[in-house]
Amino acid sequence: DEREISRLKKTILGLKPLRRALGLGNMEVIFFSPYITAENMSRALSQLPTHQRPIPVFVDLRKGSVPEKLLELTQDRTLLFWRPQGWMRQHNSLIDTDDAYEINSKKYLITSGIKTPVSEMISLADSGILSSRKIPFVVKLCLAACGFGTYLITTEDRRKEMLAAMIKYRDRGGEEGLVCDYINLKEDLSVHFVIGAPDDENNQENPLILGITVQNLTLDGHWTGGSIDYSAQAALAKYTLDTVKDTTRKMPASYVGWCGIDIVVDEAGKQWVVDLNARFTGSMLICLMSTHFWKERGLPLAEFAAFKYGGAVGSIYDRLGPMVHSGQIVITTTAILDQDLNMADVVWGGKNRADLASIGEFIAKSLKIG
Repeated sequence: DEREISRLKKTILGLKPLRRALGLGNMEVIFFSPYITAENMSRALSQLPTHQRPIPVFVDLRKGSVPEKLLELTQDRTLLFWRPQGWMRQHNSLIDTDDAYEINSKKYLITSGIKTPVSEMISLADSGILSSRKIPFVVKLCLAACGFGTYLITTEDRRKEMLAAMIKYRDRGGEEGLVCDYINLKEDLSVHFVIGAPDDENNQENPLILGITVQNLTLDGHWTGGSIDYSAQAALAKYTLDTVKDTTRKMPASYVGWCGIDIVVDEAGKQWVVDLNARFTGSMLICLMSTHFWKERGLPLAEFAAFKYGGAVGSIYDRLGPMVHSGQIVITTTAILDQDLNMADVVWGGKNRADLASIGEFIAKSLKIG
């Protein structure tokens, strides 16, 4: 569907890069126009102090030789990427692109020795395993992200949905997936950290934890955002540190940079790693906003989510009004997806859980379509 492909391009090449760029600080960042432009990102960047703003560099995908432009931009420089792509093989990158591709595969997660639930790789051609395995269990596609390609099989109806999806995935060239035990959890945490070079104080043996968030997931496992309690960060870092260190020791020694793992804690208190994201994660930005919300405004909690809305793309600032001006709501990025359809990433702070939920409801009501 050409219309859906167009929306995906605007989301992947526009919304998501800017979401992460806000947390990079004062460094040059490559953006691809027309999916993101100076005009639609200037308002988001203006919320940051000057010394913390990324420096945008635009490459227009409609003009000239894009590979040549990219090589010119990175000449005598080192490329640090969010996700590895084929064109990056021609560039001097901080992380080897093939290594990054492998590490971010679910196959690496279960073959590296990381503490994951009991798992096995399966051929998607063998549907018998998926149709006969006893419920509950989990199915994951190897290179999916944001909860897409993850199926929590807790009912026969969900099994039917998963089997139908596997047929489509196989028809598109997918060959493998994995099946793992379903964990009855009491906690679900995402830990975001940085791994330094081998001679750095925060190397694989001592990664620097930036923050621990709680994921917001739909009933069928799709990621919709996250929340953080800034007042609990010291305790949570101590609680998860052994699992984080055990994970980083299983990663290639050559890997440096941002990383995140999702940890579920079972009813017996054992911690299991159910996902490894060797990249700047979607929730990492709110880990870096503790001064804004907690220290400056006395708000120990923060949450973020993506919202769709109609009207002019910039109307969101007026519709959310005084809370944007006070800083209790921060609009990190906006994008036009279609005619009269926009999407925005929004972060908001709260005094307690009830306050946080109330503001989230206010945002949803203010941006409701129709």
